[in-house]
Amino acid sequence: MANTGNTRQINAKQNNAITLILQGSADIEVARAIGVSRQTVNDWRNNNTVFIAELNRRREEIWNSQLEQFRNLAAKALAVLEEDLQADNDRRLRQSAAIHVLKSVGLYGLDLTPSGATSPERVEEEKRNVEFMEQLCRF
Repeated sequence: MANTGNTRQINAKQNNAITLILQGSADIEVARAIGVSRQTVNDWRNNNTVFIAELNRRREEIWNSQLEQFRNLAAKALAVLEEDLQADNDRRLRQSAAIHVLKSVGLYGLDLTPSGATSPERVEEEKRNVEFMEQLCRF
């Protein structure tokens, strides 16, 4: 039966393992560094609920501590893109900046061709079709 971590606390080796995992070490590297088998590290990562929860908690802690840095970088990146878009001496730079802006707001590659009906009769027909489909979905 797998160890589910019922002690509700990680030990020193597990704590060191989490630190190494968060630094990007593979299970075999972690195992060698802390003096356990690779299978033990694998079992901790996949079956020990306390270990898994602590690993996840520490990942979240790292993410949250860096989130403000991401926000600051985003503001700086937008300023650079705006500057690049206004530079009139380098067309490729302006195009690249424009593509980055479009990608970041989710518009790059979308088909923005207007597709609505252009006559009152067609608008009414489309409305009837939508109402019919809504009625079908209710059943």
